[in-house]
Amino acid sequence: MLPLSAVLSLVVLFALWRATNRATDVHPELAPLDPSLMCDPFAEPGFLHVDEREPLQTKWIPYSPTCEPAPDWLSLIARRDFEATSWLANRTILVLGDSVDRNGLHHLAEMLGLPRYCVPYDDYSKKGVVPAGWDERGIPWVVEIPWLNTFFTNGFMYGLDDEDNFRQQPDWHPPGKAEDRIDKLFKVHTDQLPFPPSFISIHSGLWDLAFFGRQDRIAHLSTEIPLTHARVDWWQNRMKSVLRHVNKTWPGVPIWMRKLHRVGPVGGASYDWRHTGHEDHGSQEGFSNFFTDVRIHTIREMAEQVVRDVGIPSYDFGENWEGWQAHQQMVHPNKFPGGPVYTQALLHHIWMESQGRDKWRLSKQRPLAPLVQEDKAKSEAKAKGDGRG
Repeated sequence: MLPLSAVLSLVVLFALWRATNRATDVHPELAPLDPSLMCDPFAEPGFLHVDEREPLQTKWIPYSPTCEPAPDWLSLIARRDFEATSWLANRTILVLGDSVDRNGLHHLAEMLGLPRYCVPYDDYSKKGVVPAGWDERGIPWVVEIPWLNTFFTNGFMYGLDDEDNFRQQPDWHPPGKAEDRIDKLFKVHTDQLPFPPSFISIHSGLWDLAFFGRQDRIAHLSTEIPLTHARVDWWQNRMKSVLRHVNKTWPGVPIWMRKLHRVGPVGGASYDWRHTGHEDHGSQEGFSNFFTDVRIHTIREMAEQVVRDVGIPSYDFGENWEGWQAHQQMVHPNKFPGGPVYTQALLHHIWMESQGRDKWRLSKQRPLAPLVQEDKAKSEAKAKGDGRG
């Protein structure tokens, strides 16, 4: 046995050795971002400022002292401040998505008193005409800012459904698959507008949850069960396929993905998607909530992974809207405060693109790859080299 004094001496020597031979930190702190680079205020932690006396002044305010709130684009447009909004002039903005996106454009028109009208996909001259067999919710709406010569228009999609699962819906009209709607409807429509799209916002989420929920209702499965790995893979692959198709159709045009918001406890919101025909009549006895928190969270996380994989920016509408679910009609945010939240972010992201991505902080935080169509000859050569030719 060593004497106590010897043991204490060894302990002291070991402590001294540790103090002088500490391993270098393998995770040094990241260098701070250049504060002169442009932040996206809607991507920063913050809060939604709402004044019921001045609802148009609703705005997202970041907590960060290095990121100012976005300019009040709505007020600048309302004042016809051409100098401050010239970046928006002579453009078409294409919004691909669901009724939340369509409502966002309606809110823009209503808040600013702008002209809006629906048109058939194949005849822009027939403003305000709903073709026979169509529902006005499923055809394009156009919102104009006449003094800027700017056009906002939407393309309505039934999510990523690739099997016409929603054909029994009263407002459904073929084609159902997103890629086919792009080719046969949206591209035909935008080709008739004064300018081709120069910015595209895209969203898919609510219809996809309804797609999964209807399948589960038929199988008498709970929608509180998380999405399976097969469904997770399917959704991400379908979303990437649609993004590639959008890029191929409008090459070189900036694409932003709008992320899903949490629907919250709004009662029978799923009833809008319950028209399923005769094949599942036996499943109508009990209510099935398609928009459970666990599944909405999964869609949101998958969307984030997709934009990182593909290299496009995203707008997390759900993050800005969280906590305001009481101001909804079913799944749809009300005009106030929902309208300013949606439209101010859309306008700001269009402005950010007009300034150039090299000026963004985001461009230093993760890769942003332009979605450009791959050269056909190179693609064929690559396929042969990989043994796929």
